[in-house]
Amino acid sequence: MGKRIKNWFIFWSVRGLLAFLRILGLKSAMGLGRGLGRLVFRLAKLERERTLRHLSWAFEQMPEGDRMDLARKVFEHFGMAVAEVACARKIKPITAYMDLDPDSRNLLDDTLSLGKGVVFITGHLGNWELMARSLAALGYPINTIGQRSYDPRFTRLIQRFRDEGLVNTLWRGDSNLVEKMVGVLRRGEIMGLLVDQDTRVPGVFVDFFGRPAWTPTAGAVLARKTGAPVIMGFNHRKPSGHGYVIHLTSLALSSVEDEREALAQDTQAMTRLIEQHIRKYPEQWVWMHRRWKTKPEQATITLPPTRKP
Repeated sequence: MGKRIKNWFIFWSVRGLLAFLRILGLKSAMGLGRGLGRLVFRLAKLERERTLRHLSWAFEQMPEGDRMDLARKVFEHFGMAVAEVACARKIKPITAYMDLDPDSRNLLDDTLSLGKGVVFITGHLGNWELMARSLAALGYPINTIGQRSYDPRFTRLIQRFRDEGLVNTLWRGDSNLVEKMVGVLRRGEIMGLLVDQDTRVPGVFVDFFGRPAWTPTAGAVLARKTGAPVIMGFNHRKPSGHGYVIHLTSLALSSVEDEREALAQDTQAMTRLIEQHIRKYPEQWVWMHRRWKTKPEQATITLPPTRKP
């Protein structure tokens, strides 16, 4: 009974906050979100210390005071990002707020014209939810992966948000998930994957900020299985603080014959580009995530086969 009451309180608190942010409007909501980010930074000791520890690993030469300022900006950014998601309906046109540069749009159009779909690789950078929503608003067929919440009400909330933005969600844990992802590409659509977190899925260790990090190989496996081209997508906040710039780049797969080595090289190449983007905009990545939690001696997950059916 106690757990049910706790979950009820958490869910309705989140719903209430999101509704209040929508009522405020985007500008005021972002101001409040930034303030809430500062508050969380002060109160959430575990997440604050983890963020500072990870920043010290990634930026060893950065003065401690500068790392503290950067960590605070990380929480402020995601406070504003939550406000942007809450106000997504009011961001019109979202395609102007999330600005896809012309060269990137040409790249995406040309790649989709091949008829093999696109494996779209990104990370938890900037505002990835709005990036997907804006690409869908431009008419691109967007599919992405979702992780079901411990509370089904949050799962339904995510589903409604993405459905409203014309973003199709495939749910991790479904028995036929791989078949669904392959089907997306065979229809010539975009399959979006975030590959910058340490999760219990097939992966390899790659170098990330000078440390071995367990990284999903799903993007590389899917591209090799289907022959679909890979595009890396990034977004960063505009200097004004309002809106983002989206930049896309293609990624060629490794040419080595050994499958395991090829997957490792592909995944390392993806991670290297993600790291390069994070270094440019370090305040816009999820440093509070336990990115290096899995140690080499703990990894027992094997790589899936990549041979085409």
